[in-house]
Amino acid sequence: MVGTNFFGGDFMDKATPRYIVEKLCKAGYDTYVAGGAVRDLLSGRTPDDEDIVTKATPEQIMELFKGHKITLAGTYFKVTFVDEIEVATFRKDRYEGLSDKQVCVTQADNIYEDLARRDLTINAMAFCQFSGEIVDPYRGRQDLKKRTIKFVGKPLDRIHEDPNRIIRACRFLAVIDGRFDSDTLYAMKAVSHYVRDHVKPERIYKEIMKTMKKARYASVFFNALHEIDALQYIFPSLDCCFYFDVHGQHHRESIITHSLLAGDNVSCKYPLQKLAAYLHDVGKPKSCVFNQQTQDVKFKGHSVDSEKLIIEELTNLKFPKRDIEYVATLARNHMSNFESEKSIRRLVNRLGDIRWKDLYRVKLADSKANIWKGAYPYNMVKEDFARVERALNVQSVNAFNELAIDGKTIMTECMLKPGPIIGKVKEHLLEAIIDNPELNTKETLIGMAQAFVLDNI
Repeated sequence: MVGTNFFGGDFMDKATPRYIVEKLCKAGYDTYVAGGAVRDLLSGRTPDDEDIVTKATPEQIMELFKGHKITLAGTYFKVTFVDEIEVATFRKDRYEGLSDKQVCVTQADNIYEDLARRDLTINAMAFCQFSGEIVDPYRGRQDLKKRTIKFVGKPLDRIHEDPNRIIRACRFLAVIDGRFDSDTLYAMKAVSHYVRDHVKPERIYKEIMKTMKKARYASVFFNALHEIDALQYIFPSLDCCFYFDVHGQHHRESIITHSLLAGDNVSCKYPLQKLAAYLHDVGKPKSCVFNQQTQDVKFKGHSVDSEKLIIEELTNLKFPKRDIEYVATLARNHMSNFESEKSIRRLVNRLGDIRWKDLYRVKLADSKANIWKGAYPYNMVKEDFARVERALNVQSVNAFNELAIDGKTIMTECMLKPGPIIGKVKEHLLEAIIDNPELNTKETLIGMAQAFVLDNI
């Protein structure tokens, strides 16, 4: 019989997930949607993907869906795509060591063997929309209801198969805002060093970004990694903040509390800004100076130290260069203010291609995370926006951060040869028009350039 419509929509003779499942089932092949899609459905979320698994072999799938676009992918175990929808034959894994290269994937006989290869109980469920059957051999529905993260079978076996599952478990903990099963927690603590020794940086990077995109309270992710002693291998600077219980005169909360609150205050729609908010103060332990006279601490230059640490650690994690520069720039400038039109123009010039609203979003999160001062009043936000509008809509022929003359003109008018002096002249002129955009005309800048050269050569 036809069961619940898992993905919605009416039956149509084309390659939709529902059509694929029903056609395979009617042909006598057990077929299910498995993994994250089932978890999301039972959580009340719209599934992100269609992880279709079936008893049919790739050859049988290709025969059944003649007339559709069929492609195969995979080196050792072929996965079929029907009109770009992935349809995987039941499979089972055999791991021969702590390495991705030592995994042997073979065809499984049934859905139970396929689910046994999954990492967490909440990901080891399958649903057949044709029969309405839900396969849940590891009580994943119960764990999902209790918001419990638990490995399938013996935790250490699952971790030995793929040590990256340590980080995945922490990610899913944050996504469902749950708790660890005691055996799972014990196992991860026992072998947390596997993250350092056996997980490729590229995979850690992907887990971090998935967490930023899916976990509203990603602080749970970082807290979990710290609890099992794995954060030190990913973000050592952030891990250090957990042990540095100093807050300074402008905060009542500790550095780590403030940092995690700040990140939680940025929407998952802005994953890199969210990450920047979590990391914006990682330079504070390094820059901390105790004043014996005032009995207070200061964090002079902490934004610069934060920038350096972020660049180093994101580079180690193989983040794209553009993303590294973006996150580091937001952290470097999080102390900048929007109090005057001149300061705003200088700030926008430093940001380069980064939108000022991106930084402002991080600054608002930073403000909300200050327990003492509280949230930034809405009327002040409106004032800031109005001030930015005035600062950026300058009445000038050219934009305030784009000189009205180029290097060739400077060389001609100042009788200079190519060299470092040209860059110094440009820098001098740019500083001038940031403060006074009305100076940004060709005639004015030529005169200023000539005067600067006379004074400095």
